[in-house]
Amino acid sequence: MTNKQTILIAGATGNIGGGAAVALAKRGAKVVLLGRYHEKLKARVNLVRTALSEAQIDYQDTDIAMLVIDFSDMESVKHAAAEAMNRFPVINGLILSVGVIVQNGPKILPSGHEVMFATNVMGQFLFTNLLLKRMQQSDGLVLHVVNEDYKEIDWEDIESINNHKTRTAMVRTKTCNRVIAAELARRYAGTISSIAFSPPLIIDKSDPELAKRWPSGVLGFVWKILTALIANPPSVAGEPIADLMLSYQDRSAINGALFKLDKRVEKADKAMNDEVLGKRLWDELVLLTGLMTE
Repeated sequence: MTNKQTILIAGATGNIGGGAAVALAKRGAKVVLLGRYHEKLKARVNLVRTALSEAQIDYQDTDIAMLVIDFSDMESVKHAAAEAMNRFPVINGLILSVGVIVQNGPKILPSGHEVMFATNVMGQFLFTNLLLKRMQQSDGLVLHVVNEDYKEIDWEDIESINNHKTRTAMVRTKTCNRVIAAELARRYAGTISSIAFSPPLIIDKSDPELAKRWPSGVLGFVWKILTALIANPPSVAGEPIADLMLSYQDRSAINGALFKLDKRVEKADKAMNDEVLGKRLWDELVLLTGLMTE
C-alpha cells in the first residue's frame, strides 16, 4: 500500500490511539484524530506535530485533522460519520481504540444505555457501519483494539445493567469487540478487511494528567502498580499498528486475524471463531443502534 493514506483513529487522545497517530504520521499517512473533547484533540494534534518536527519530518497541516465525536451518543456518532463522509473522499483505514471503564455503575445514559457498553461497543459498531461504503472504495482496513479476556454474553442483560460488576461489564464489552471484528471480516470479505489487535498494557508515563486517569480504590492501586512494573510506552503499540495499516499490499491476507503486536495469533480464538455468536451479536447491535433505520 502507498503511505499517503487517510486513517481515522477513534480514541486518539488515549495511549494506544495516540501512539498510532504518531507512528502513522511519521510514515506519511494523513491521520484524522477522533475524540470527545475538542481541546484534548487540539492538544493531541500539537503532540503529533511536535513529534514530526523533532524527527525532522516535513508535513502539511492538513495531514493532521481532527473530528469530535462522543461514542456513547448515537446521534453524535451519526453526525460525526456524516461529517467524515463529507470531509474525506477517501478513507483507507479505521482504528477503533475506544475503551472506557466506569466504576460504581451501572451508569445509565439519557438514552437508557449503559455507558461502557454504549461507548465501547455500540458507538464503534455504528460508526464503522456508517463508513463502510466509503471504505469499500479503497480496500479499507478496520483495526479493532482488543484484549483477550473472555466473558460470556448474557443475552438477557447484554449491557450488564441488572447484574453489574465493573470488571465483568468491561471485559464483556471487549469480548464483543473481538466478536464484531471477526463478524465484520466474514460479512465483508473481499471488499474490506477487519482485524483484531491485542497490545500489552500501554501507559504514557509522561502524561501530565496521568494521575487524573486512575480509577479509585483498589482498582486504582492495582493500575498504579502495573504502570510502575510492566507498562509500555505508546510507541510499543503505535509502531505495529502502523505496520498493519500501511504494509500489506493485499489486506485480504490478514482479514479476520488476531495480532499480538506484530505477531499473528494462529491459535483459534473462542470469541472470534464462533460464527453463531457473531451473527447474533451483529443483529442485536443493528437493533440497539438503530442502524436498520439508516
